[in-house]
Amino acid sequence: TLQARCAVIAAANPKSGRYNSSLHFHENVELTEPILSRFDVLCVVKDLVDPIADTQLAEFVVRSHANSHPSLVQQHEEEENNGEGEGPISQDLLRKYIVYARRVVRPRISNIDQDKVTKLYAELRRESEAGGGIPIAVRHVESMIRMSESFARMHLRDVVRDDDVNLAIRVMLDSFISSQKYGVQRTLRKSFHRYLTFQKDNNDLLFYMLQAQVRDEYQYSRAMFKNLEQRIEIEQKYFEDKAKGIGIHQFGDFYSSEAFKAKFSLDKAAKKIVCL
Repeated sequence: TLQARCAVIAAANPKSGRYNSSLHFHENVELTEPILSRFDVLCVVKDLVDPIADTQLAEFVVRSHANSHPSLVQQHEEEENNGEGEGPISQDLLRKYIVYARRVVRPRISNIDQDKVTKLYAELRRESEAGGGIPIAVRHVESMIRMSESFARMHLRDVVRDDDVNLAIRVMLDSFISSQKYGVQRTLRKSFHRYLTFQKDNNDLLFYMLQAQVRDEYQYSRAMFKNLEQRIEIEQKYFEDKAKGIGIHQFGDFYSSEAFKAKFSLDKAAKKIVCL
C-alpha cells in the first residue's frame, strides 16, 4: 500500500531503455497495476524528433539561461513591476500565488453535473476492461474530484464549477489514453472526442495538428531523400480537410495568429503551408 499525506510525483524509466508504444504503460515500467492506479495522472514523455518542438525547446533553454544572468534579473523585475496587463510573472510571485491558494482557498463542490461523471466512469470501466490497460477504479472518480477542486483553487474560487469538472475529465482522459498501447489510443480518442476538446483553443489544436503533419513529412523526407535541408510543405487542402474531420471549419484566425506566423507561412498561390 502507498501511504501518503502529501502530493507524490514519481518518475520511471522504461524497462528496455526506450518506451515501446505497442505495449501498455504498465508493461513498459517495473511498477505494478495497484501502485499505478493510485496516481491521479500518468504522463508518458517520449523523446521524439520534432524540428518545431526541438527548436522551441532550444530557444527556451537559451533564453532561460540568458534571463537568469545577475545583470538582467533586476532589469526583468523592474519591467514586471512597471508592466501593465497580462504577461509572464516572476517565479517569486508565482510561488507566493501558489502558497496563498493552498493555504487560503478551500473550494466546495456544488451544483455540478454528477450524471456526467457517473456516465464517464462507466464508459472508462468498460474501455479499460476491453483494452487491457490500467484498470479504472472508484479512486479515479476521487481523482477527478480532487483535480476539479485544484482547478477551482488555481482561480481562487470558493465553489467548484462545471468547467472545473470538465477540465478534470479532460486531464483524466488524456492520462488514461496515453497509458494505452498505440493501437488502442486512436479508437479511444475518437470515442471520447467530446470530452477531450473541452476548452481547447482551436488555434492550439490546429497548431498541434499542423506540427504533427510537418513531423510526418519531415520523417518521410529524411527516410526517402536523406535531405534534412529540404523545405517542408503541407498541402493546404489536406490540412483543412483533416481539421474539418474534427469539427473545425474556420481557419482565418489561425493563419493570422502570431504562433502560425512565427513558424509557418501560407503560400496562397500554391495553396501550401510552408515551414520556415
